[in-house]
Amino acid sequence: MHKQLLLSTLLFMVPGVPLLIFASPERRAHYKMKQFVNTSDAIWTYKTTHNGGTTCEYDQMESITLIDIKYKRRFLLRQRRCEIPLRGQFYHFNPEQMTVTSRDMQQLCTEILRFLAGDLSCAVVKVKSITERGKSRYDLRVRNSSLVRAKPQAECTRHFRRAVKGGMAYHVYSSRCQRVFKTFK
Repeated sequence: MHKQLLLSTLLFMVPGVPLLIFASPERRAHYKMKQFVNTSDAIWTYKTTHNGGTTCEYDQMESITLIDIKYKRRFLLRQRRCEIPLRGQFYHFNPEQMTVTSRDMQQLCTEILRFLAGDLSCAVVKVKSITERGKSRYDLRVRNSSLVRAKPQAECTRHFRRAVKGGMAYHVYSSRCQRVFKTFK
């Protein structure tokens, strides 16, 4: 008994010897951002906690690789169509997150999946601004093909409400958005 105690004490005191602590794994689902955005389908921002005045916002993938995605974010601002080319970088050790940059590599924000539907039809995304330190918002995003049922899955809506915690949420998407962007390529 004393030998074991002495040995364990020496292990704590010897520099450079890693201390292994076994703990139960977290019970958190591991979502993959790349899995959600890897689609030719438009991904609409259905609701958001950010009141930026934009409506009909969606992302359209152009190309995707193991490490990044190139896409265009399209939206209406004061009834004018706008388009911003963006790049998202994926991380092997944080697969639920993606850093969004302009095409000239200026960092804009980090997007983190907080929930992803099993069928990949919708997700709750936390958007942390890099340009405005400390500011973040939540988006409920929905793949276009799942909007045939008119609204996101109840499970996605429930997770979005939980993330918002009673705060204000703004509708970004309406059925008219489909018509507005039908000819916008």
